[in-house]
This record gives sequence, C-alpha cells and structure tokens, in this order.
Amino acid sequence: METIVRPRAALVRSTALSIVFSAVPIAVAVVWVAVPTGLWLVVGALVLLLGAVVLALFLRLRTAFVAVHDDRVTVRGAVTGNRTFSRSGVAELVLATTHGAVAERTSRELVALDPTGEALFRVRADVWGDDGVDRLVEALDVRTTRLPKPMSMREFARRWPGLRTWYEQPVALVVVGTLAALTVGGLVVAEAAGLSHR
Repeated sequence: METIVRPRAALVRSTALSIVFSAVPIAVAVVWVAVPTGLWLVVGALVLLLGAVVLALFLRLRTAFVAVHDDRVTVRGAVTGNRTFSRSGVAELVLATTHGAVAERTSRELVALDPTGEALFRVRADVWGDDGVDRLVEALDVRTTRLPKPMSMREFARRWPGLRTWYEQPVALVVVGTLAALTVGGLVVAEAAGLSHR
C-alpha cells in the first residue's frame, strides 16, 4: 500500500499569509518609492522577477511530498527535484532531535540510511509534521534507531554533511546576505539620486 506524506497544512497556510500580508505590501512600497527617481520600471521588473521566484517556490511547497511505494521511495522537496530510492536500499532509519541556537526549540529529524550506513534522505518534522514522520517510520518498516539526546544543527551537519538543505549551507547565507545588501544599497542610491534631482 502506498503512503504519501505532504508538508504540514499550517506551514503552507502561514507561508501563503506571509506572502500576501508581508511580501506584497513591501513590493508595492519599493516600487512606489522608486517612482520619483524614474527607475520604477527597472525596480518593478526586478520585483516581478522576485515575485515569480517566490510564487514558484510556494507552488513547489504545495506539491512537495514523500511517497513510500511497494518498490521505491520518492522525495519531492520544495527546492530539490524528485529523488527516487529503491525501497530495499533503505536499511535503517535514525530518529534524532535537533535544536538551533535556542536549545528549547527542537525538531524531530528522520534520516534514512542505506546498507553501508550512507545517508539517503532526511525528513524534518517541522516541515512534514510529527505525524508524517511517524507514518514514514511505519510505512518503511525497517530497523529504527532513536538517538536519546538532542543534538545541535552543527552536530547534525557534521554527522550527515550531505543532508544539509540549501539554506543551511554557509555559501547560501553569504549569497542571500550579499543580494539583500545590494538590493537595499541600490534602493538607497536610487532614492538619494531622486532627491538630488528635485
């Protein structure tokens, strides 16, 4: 029998609300501020491009799933493409609890290992839900190890370096930070140029 787990409905809903009530007003304000500078077409085009990327990511989140079939396991993440693993290749599951900078805020993690102990994929309960993790453990029905102590995200990344998501990579933080700084800097320069021409 096939088991399909999707991202938590609350996560999808809160993401949609954040886009509607936070991102859209900010985008409108940015374009509005650019109107006096004469650069509103360029800024508007950039905002539309960024909006298209955000919409595409949201649609991917809505269609993401982890499916356990009779002969294979398919993982479709919000950013990653479809990955398919042989079900017989999943030899063991590890259930870990991780925490970030604040030790009180924890999340369950499911890690699937192949017969050699190499990590295949990871399922985070904060995305897929505790119920989703439990359903996958039941559906895969292999040896499951529950780690007794919570570990930091740094320890988790050291233990399974290939399982870090894109936003947990140091390079991603640098790229996102640089893009944000360039965007804000560009807007400040454009506004200053507009004020000097008045």
